[in-house]
Amino acid sequence: MMLAKSLLFSTVAGFAAIAGAQAADLPSRKAAPVNYVKICDAYGAGFFYIPGTDTCLRVGGYVRAEWQYSQGRRTYTFIPANTVVGFQTPSQVPGSFNTAGTEVRGRVDLDARTPTAMGTVRTMVRLRAANTSGIRNTSPANNAIWSQSAASATSITAERAFVQWAGFTFGIAPENYAMMPSQAYLGNPWTGFPNGMKQLAYTATFGGGFSATLAIEDRTDFAYAPVYSHTPTNGYHLVGNVRVDQSWGFAAIHGMIGNNSLRSDYQINGIGNGVLTGAGTNTTNNALIGSRTVGGYAIGATVKLNLPMIAAGDAVWLTANYTKGLLGSLLSNGSLQNLSTSSGRRVAGGITRIDAPLMITSGNCLVTCTVDSVTGWNVAMAATHYWAPQWRSNFSAGYIEITPPTVSGPGTLNPVTSPFQWGKGRVWEVMGSLVYSPAKDFDIGLELQYLNVKNRIQNATLINQPNFINAGSPGLSSNGWSTKLRVERQF
Repeated sequence: MMLAKSLLFSTVAGFAAIAGAQAADLPSRKAAPVNYVKICDAYGAGFFYIPGTDTCLRVGGYVRAEWQYSQGRRTYTFIPANTVVGFQTPSQVPGSFNTAGTEVRGRVDLDARTPTAMGTVRTMVRLRAANTSGIRNTSPANNAIWSQSAASATSITAERAFVQWAGFTFGIAPENYAMMPSQAYLGNPWTGFPNGMKQLAYTATFGGGFSATLAIEDRTDFAYAPVYSHTPTNGYHLVGNVRVDQSWGFAAIHGMIGNNSLRSDYQINGIGNGVLTGAGTNTTNNALIGSRTVGGYAIGATVKLNLPMIAAGDAVWLTANYTKGLLGSLLSNGSLQNLSTSSGRRVAGGITRIDAPLMITSGNCLVTCTVDSVTGWNVAMAATHYWAPQWRSNFSAGYIEITPPTVSGPGTLNPVTSPFQWGKGRVWEVMGSLVYSPAKDFDIGLELQYLNVKNRIQNATLINQPNFINAGSPGLSSNGWSTKLRVERQF
């Protein structure tokens, strides 16, 4: 009996072993995990293959919230009634005079890259939407009234929309003259183009970190428009740079050349005292009386020095620039600039000055006149220091000087009885910030900026004449400060 049980158990165990072995040879009922997104590491982190293609795509962007305050106690402005540049307090300025404002932005980046026989073809789109109020809004079209709407305003901007291939760049891409970082939440005392630049460019890359770029850029994207223009802003700048990038940082020489056009006034039905209401205005039987085209240029140098011996990520930047007639090479067209004719003419502490690249120096342009270009120069520095991996500070300082040409006679449309003299515009800016990053690509920053403007002359941008302070004026000087809190999360 015991022998029979042993044989039975042995037979069952044998069958079980055979069945287990056969089951191991059968396909599993549980499917292997499917990798729906195939990682593309050829172009850096975050890229993946678009299914069914050999194109790699990266999706990114940020959300940013900012709160700004400025004391806004007084401003230089144009008084239309008597064409005198005034020194006004908020109570003298029509409309509201905000000292605070809010801006919230959202940005989406799409970066697609595909290999070809002649290198990678890159296509990028960067769209930014913003909602602003108070001092972050633009001022009215009439630059005589320095006020901002308290209501919210929404805008959409294409910061990038370009194709790059075989060294060429087509579309809206970073400007090729500007080399300094965009550190300040308010305005940097150097040129920069956060909205990008419409361009056709070619970059040649050499050995040893050397490269050279030559570009045709749309002048409508520059900070200082050719406001005296009978063909408004339909021109281009030729821009180039030569730079070397090394482990210690980079050094670059950059320059641009272009033209400014003078818009003479119009005759209305043959009478030579017609007043335009805006550039390009025309009515029946009008005729353009003369025109001028004056060349301009800018040249500059920028250096970045990495300072890892102090702390990882530390660096300092230095720049110097000179221009004749192309003032956009000195100041940015974004955020907040106190000398620029663009950027919605936003106010930094209630201080502002408006300059044009081309000025009337003598005569009456209804009959005959002479013109000359405005010159300017700047020097500036910026630095970043990491106190700890999560804490860093930015610091910048700069000086800008803009010099209109000498004027030998009275004004054009509203002559005065005595000659007047143009004066220089000078600006000092100093900025400091402290930024806390509790996680990667997540910043909470507080910034304070101080500036001093010394003003002796302004010119309005909407009429064909310079506006002035009477000869002998010692000039007007004022201090301003502004602060901003920023919370930003990139992805």
